[in-house]
Amino acid sequence: MFKKILVGYDGSKGGKAALAHATALAKEGKGQITALWVREPLPRYTDLPGEPEEESEAAEDYFTERKKEVAEAAVQQGVPIACETRCGHPAKTMVKFADEGGYDLIVIGHSDHSELWGRLLGDTADRISDHAHCSVLIVKRCEK
Repeated sequence: MFKKILVGYDGSKGGKAALAHATALAKEGKGQITALWVREPLPRYTDLPGEPEEESEAAEDYFTERKKEVAEAAVQQGVPIACETRCGHPAKTMVKFADEGGYDLIVIGHSDHSELWGRLLGDTADRISDHAHCSVLIVKRCEK
């Protein structure tokens, strides 16, 4: 069983599916979960005064909302979930965070990109599964 689970959570449908699977696994195996939201770095230069501050405030507000969603999931499932945020490239940051934290599973939602877009650029889940030093569960949403 997995004892230390890292879940990529951004509030998307794929992120919510990943969080649901991670909480079920943690509950079953008495594991611990950390939900990680990775945001892209802000541009270093801008033409508009105050833009970086506004973007930073918006990102903090967004993360606060994600923390509330994670807290609700933790209460519903009866599983404590830590919540972290980092700035950087999503796949690279997730892999580094998991490696440094000694996680034995990364749970990530599959993106909603088209097949062509995914083939051209790859997606975060593909990159994480290629570079992670631990097991990776890619959760695909099932439409009904």
